[in-house]
Amino acid sequence: MQQTIDDQLLIDIEQHAVEIARQGGVILGKYFGQKIKVEYKDKRESDPVSQADRETQDYLYKAIEARFPDHGILGEEDDKEKQEDTSPAPDFLWVLDPLDGTKNFLHGLPVYACSVGVLYKGAPVAGAVFVPWPAEGGGIVFHAHKGGGAFADSELISVHEADEPRGNVMVTLPGYFGTLSNFKKPMRGKVGELRVTGSIAYELVMVSRGITQYMITTGPHLWDIVGGVAVAMEAGGALFRGTRTSGAMGMFPSIKWEETDTLVPDWESGTTSARDLHRWVQPLTLGSPPVARYVTSNLRTRVNLRWRIWRLWRRWKARRSDSASG
Repeated sequence: MQQTIDDQLLIDIEQHAVEIARQGGVILGKYFGQKIKVEYKDKRESDPVSQADRETQDYLYKAIEARFPDHGILGEEDDKEKQEDTSPAPDFLWVLDPLDGTKNFLHGLPVYACSVGVLYKGAPVAGAVFVPWPAEGGGIVFHAHKGGGAFADSELISVHEADEPRGNVMVTLPGYFGTLSNFKKPMRGKVGELRVTGSIAYELVMVSRGITQYMITTGPHLWDIVGGVAVAMEAGGALFRGTRTSGAMGMFPSIKWEETDTLVPDWESGTTSARDLHRWVQPLTLGSPPVARYVTSNLRTRVNLRWRIWRLWRRWKARRSDSASG
């Protein structure tokens, strides 16, 4: 953080984030289990967006603009014009995922989240994440602001404390994790009980409450993570951000892990744009500090030479085809 933020402002931001995340959960609950209109953002129909996503984001936008008109907003369901906006983003930026876990939601699996996070110059300073839960109102809101502790509704929460990962405690990894990565020998017997949820925001708040000991996500966007990262860090979690390197000819990729308290370290006031932030994608690991350090120091990228040679051949063939048609 480049300067101190007034604590009362952060309290006001957190309280508003809690209120609107909870109301977002109410809107989603109205649609859960119902037949609703679904569109797809890609030709393979692997990235759905529903009426529930759009209605919830529209509500969140209006509620933030009414309370904090000088702040910026970045949402997963922003239109193309907003995604390509090159004007500078305000230093206070609300980052929204109205429905993280859309596929779960559409198939009737109650593992999803409505995530509201706030960045200040690229660092998470507040967050509120609604998840369905067996509680009054059908769900709970995990929330925090920087320096104020982390809570599940009114319950103070913290990450699972341990000196190293344990084999009998749950963890969350992407479903394709084993295709791209593996662990070094010291992690043998310590990886943990694997769960795959389909919602990154959900996984982050499970770490916050100590239900899982750590989580790894390999390609999140900002809207997936800001709310949950803000809560998890305030619950005592350590954030590790990964930087990918491709190696010679792209054949020997690796990830360099760095412990950090910011998501956008190269934030420049008056320069960083919405387009820059919409395109942000980086691997993350989060857990209690000793566990997260142990995991990232023993994590490596799998080198599948056959697959990478095939990719290089495909790229060469595509370039040759483009040259011939030109």
